[in-house]
Amino acid sequence: GAIREQAFVVAEALDGDSEDKSKGWRGFVGALFGSVGRARLVSFSDARFVSFSDGAVGSESKREAVHEVVSLSIDEETGTAKKDHLRLLERARACILHGTVTLLDETLDGRPLHWSEEQKKAAELVLSVSALLVRALGSNRSDGDGLCSVLIGETGGIDKKDTDPKKFIEKDIREARERCRGQMEWWLSRPAPDAPDAPDSPIDPKAGGRSDIPVIGKKDSDHCGGSSGTTFYEADLDIDLTSPVISYDVPFSNELRSLDFLRGTALLPIIHHRLQAAAKKDSDVGATAREIIRDAVVNGDLLVSDATAVVGVVQGMPMPLVLSRPKVEGNDETEGVRVLNRLRTDEPEEIHKPLRSGYLFPALKSADSSEVRGRMGAPALQGRQSTAHNPVTGAAGTGQLFLARALPAGMHLRATVTMSTHLHEQIKDKLKRAFPPNFPERLGLWRLSGTYGQAECRLGEFDQVKISASDWDEDGTTTLWFTSDVVVRSSRLGPGGSLDDLYKAFERAGVPLTEDDSDERRFSAGIRHRRIDSWSAADRRPRATRTVIQAGSVLRIRPADAGSSPEETMRRLARLSVTGIGELTAQGFGRFVVDHPLLRKEGFKLALVSHEDFIAEGCAAVKSEEER
Repeated sequence: GAIREQAFVVAEALDGDSEDKSKGWRGFVGALFGSVGRARLVSFSDARFVSFSDGAVGSESKREAVHEVVSLSIDEETGTAKKDHLRLLERARACILHGTVTLLDETLDGRPLHWSEEQKKAAELVLSVSALLVRALGSNRSDGDGLCSVLIGETGGIDKKDTDPKKFIEKDIREARERCRGQMEWWLSRPAPDAPDAPDSPIDPKAGGRSDIPVIGKKDSDHCGGSSGTTFYEADLDIDLTSPVISYDVPFSNELRSLDFLRGTALLPIIHHRLQAAAKKDSDVGATAREIIRDAVVNGDLLVSDATAVVGVVQGMPMPLVLSRPKVEGNDETEGVRVLNRLRTDEPEEIHKPLRSGYLFPALKSADSSEVRGRMGAPALQGRQSTAHNPVTGAAGTGQLFLARALPAGMHLRATVTMSTHLHEQIKDKLKRAFPPNFPERLGLWRLSGTYGQAECRLGEFDQVKISASDWDEDGTTTLWFTSDVVVRSSRLGPGGSLDDLYKAFERAGVPLTEDDSDERRFSAGIRHRRIDSWSAADRRPRATRTVIQAGSVLRIRPADAGSSPEETMRRLARLSVTGIGELTAQGFGRFVVDHPLLRKEGFKLALVSHEDFIAEGCAAVKSEEER
């Protein structure tokens, strides 16, 4: 924010008396930092601690990095101290911080940006001069706090821990000024360059562009479907968050909320874009193969699931909405919490409360108790409070605070990439080029900022999916556990979400089912609904709100068609669980598990997962202040 404010001052000085503010340096700086209708072209990371200004590193210094200052509140009318109005301020000790500035190479919707050498030099000049004009940062600048020197570009060593910063600060500032002065003299005889820009027209998929617009998979396709004979291949997509990531959720008041998982909607364009880019660079790929890769999503040949948290080596599954626990039972991390499966048991005598949120890790077993069948918990989101700024003036809005929540850095998430044999044969030789080891990506909301959205991804080997059908229970029923949200069509052809709409979706997929309501003392279903809002980066407008069946919903079902054999119905149901049911299955919606072993039990114990278990070892998110 401080650099942006001074950049427009620099642009005014470079343009002089020019009346055309849409071109020249004013237009270049406006495009560089973005506006309401256009995404930024430059990204600033957080500036993190390197050393104190006297050269001492945090662990070597006895003085605290942050100290408190006690002051009085002053009466605005009399100018005297108010009675009983002490206030405490926290201030950071004088130190050196280091961050990075990045010129972005793609737009918000994934279209490439190409920077010429002239444009890079112009951006470096504007940023360097703007940094030299910044005199203070933080609060109470008018009282003398926050005095600083900001340098962008080459430094002589003030960011090195093994040097004395005092020897280099004045020298670096002097060299930066001389460097900027020489660049400005070079630009005096030249006009300001135009900012790099991608076409503003709708994305042409033939051009290899990427779009976040949701795509509805083709219905009754020859390549996809629960009853088709297509063979599928799957690979795990592991994601390590290197910075907080905002997974878009419905905003509430002045709070920007985040989901505790990443939707396949955000991951599918990344996978598809990389496949298209690899095919475009390979001259051996024919036109037919490129068309198959281009149309992989709409033909149902490429699907990406939601990415959920991983603890240890086990991926979390949404909490089944048929589990309950005693209301008065304590949280014993060793012995676990006793939960009941209301599909298998009657109404308990003691008061129970339903489990409606979090994740279940069924493969995590405790050595202390044979009754513990897994663990449960949810990652704690990281909150950061900020001040809203007026987009016209750039000044902070009075009393306009907002809270942004995000998945914390250090989390490990995992998704599944599924593709048909039809697509796998075309790209199996290009996977290493498209997905190198630990490839970086930007994810979630505000991903063009340096503060949010940074992640490292790894795509595993593709293995053929072995579809094994389960057996029906003795009473001719089985259980469906939905591991992602489900979008189904209503009778009015709009996004629905009722139980009847879901059964009709199964019937259209060739698997007619009906609810098992033979025992009125037990649950036959555990269903909740959720509202989904999202934003289209390509259209720059919000998408239509959808009402979906929430992940974690459970159904107890039996075959509805007496003319079809139960074995054939189960085989089709097992195949359909791979691709999903309903709409937007390519984006991970509609996934479910058939007859999970854990839901066959009447009751079991679950141990608790703490926040530290979700964060990678050694990450700053779980370090104490002394360790940082």
